[in-house]
Amino acid sequence: MTVDKLNEWFLALCTGLAGGVAFIVKRLFGRIDRLEERTDSLERSILTREDLDSSLEPLKDANQLILSHLLAHRDTEGDKTKPKP
Repeated sequence: MTVDKLNEWFLALCTGLAGGVAFIVKRLFGRIDRLEERTDSLERSILTREDLDSSLEPLKDANQLILSHLLAHRDTEGDKTKPKP
């Protein structure tokens, strides 16, 4: 009889301890998951100077191409607009 009661108390203590550890682990990993989600959302919204420079690089190249083309053909276009003497 005493051994059965001791065995029941031991099992109840082990169950309670396992439940407490599971609760703590669940809370800990839940907080970590929420923090990772917040960090991910912040990283999506933060732009750095390098990001802006790299995204504007194709536009700078296109502008440079247009400018070089216009400057190269400046003389030929100028001749068409001038009246011939």
